Amino acid sequence: MSELSISGNQVQPQQQPTSTIPEPFRVTTNAPQMSDVNLTPGRRKLQKWLGRVLRIVITDGRVLVGFFNCTDRDANIVLSMCAEYLVEGQEPRLLGNVMVAKKHIVSLNIDEPTPSSSLLAQ
Repeated sequence: MSELSISGNQVQPQQQPTSTIPEPFRVTTNAPQMSDVNLTPGRRKLQKWLGRVLRIVITDGRVLVGFFNCTDRDANIVLSMCAEYLVEGQEPRLLGNVMVAKKHIVSLNIDEPTPSSSLLAQ
């Protein structure tokens, strides 16, 4: 069984090096599909974030990193393939699927190597 590594775009087996640019992480949904003209700017922005790696700092100081799966009307967030960091630089604890309640979210960023990865800037 090969080990997996998580990149900002997709999950790839480590054994198979790719020479092409990886395609974006595929997101499937059962939500009704609306054309972009019917979507509010906020919903359009949320749709762009689907499948991207989010870094969420919560009120007790922990940092959660995982793929953005969905949100609800109350702004709770679901991450898949989530890892929990208690102290920066320490080994993460793998959690899997996680629901983060809005009341516990201190900050939220797209986890990319560029310094302008704040969600507010996008």
